Amino acid sequence: MTRAAQELNISQSSVSYHIKKLEDDLSVILFRRTASGLQPTEQGNLLAQHVARGLAAIRTGLDRIAQGPGTVRVALLPMFASRWLSSRLGQLLEAHPEMNLSIQNHNNSFVRMPNPERFADLGIQWGRGNWEGFHVTRLWPETLAVVCSPDYLKAHPITAPADLLRCTLLHVDDTRMWEELLAGNGLTLDTAQSQMMLEDRHFQLSSTINGLGVSLFASWLVEDEIAKGTLANPFARMFETSFAYHVVVPRAAEPSQAIQRFHRWLCDQSLDWTTGR
Repeated sequence: MTRAAQELNISQSSVSYHIKKLEDDLSVILFRRTASGLQPTEQGNLLAQHVARGLAAIRTGLDRIAQGPGTVRVALLPMFASRWLSSRLGQLLEAHPEMNLSIQNHNNSFVRMPNPERFADLGIQWGRGNWEGFHVTRLWPETLAVVCSPDYLKAHPITAPADLLRCTLLHVDDTRMWEELLAGNGLTLDTAQSQMMLEDRHFQLSSTINGLGVSLFASWLVEDEIAKGTLANPFARMFETSFAYHVVVPRAAEPSQAIQRFHRWLCDQSLDWTTGR
């Protein structure tokens, strides 16, 4: 009560009065009075969650008004941005000169943020698409390439999936992609497996080229490196996967016309790219 009064710059008795009045109006008990202080009831916790979402929506609205109606805040994965999106943005801005883009980078963490709508209006996320609290649109189906440096391949011959169990597996976020690939070949990832988790895909790519281990990448991301010989694909094939890039829009905030326009453009671009590949 004291901290709430200080935050609101009113007296403690005024805070107590308004809480008691709210309880009377709702005919519920929001706090249990104990010897050690106040403890929220189940109804109190439920109300707090809804109030927090409401305040977040108000903050998002204020932010959008301050930034202007044509502003779109986009949460991007750096490698996706540099290898696919950046070359296409010029077309968007020529067609919609009134649109202002604000680019925010993230390490595949947008869907796990407490209030993602405060960070961006929509984002690109890698994964399986099963994220609550978001409108999710998969951009295209993916295939994965197993890659390593030519020198690493000479030192660690890989001719069958089982050979991967003797390699250092490089990954970002977690090992779910490796687990999926191995399970598809009747293998299990051992907890003692040599592995290294890296900060982002760019670092993973440079680490793979420098011979630190074996990586899984969306096949189109490493086409140039494989063609140039800086990376080797020991299986000379791609693997099906349930992972993909998705456009995600937080449900907590109503998307503006500019956000909807950018979303449609992004989906149209992905369709044009996949049909033209």
